[in-house]
Amino acid sequence: MDRKPELWYARAIGSLMYAMLGTRPDIAFAVSLCSRYLVNPTNEHVQAVKRIMRYLRGTINLGLAFSGPLRPLVGYTDSDWAGDHDTRRSTAGYVFNVGTGAISWNSKRQPTVALSSCEAEYMGQTQCAKEAIWLRAYMGTFVRSFI
Repeated sequence: MDRKPELWYARAIGSLMYAMLGTRPDIAFAVSLCSRYLVNPTNEHVQAVKRIMRYLRGTINLGLAFSGPLRPLVGYTDSDWAGDHDTRRSTAGYVFNVGTGAISWNSKRQPTVALSSCEAEYMGQTQCAKEAIWLRAYMGTFVRSFI
């Protein structure tokens, strides 16, 4: 069996994750979703990765920008419920902004199956709260006005 498509897919996901983790929170959910199929990607998954790459090429001039007055740390979170139809696990994500720029973000499938949408939201909010505690402590070492 030819492993070249799987190798291309794994390398493409790795490159997309590098971009996502450093400067592109806008692709976090899509890359997280595609990374679930590293073992056995289908043509549909390959097309999804190519679509993300086309999106990046079309938005290459976008970036993280910090402008205007400094504002306190603000976080947002959201979860779906049983969005993974194979495992029935939910996906949760969060983003934290300081002023106009994102400084921390994540999109990840939850480790356990939520029995309700409320439980999925609570699990997502727990991850967000953990990150908020860490960010607040980290940023508190720099400037007290951020927290």
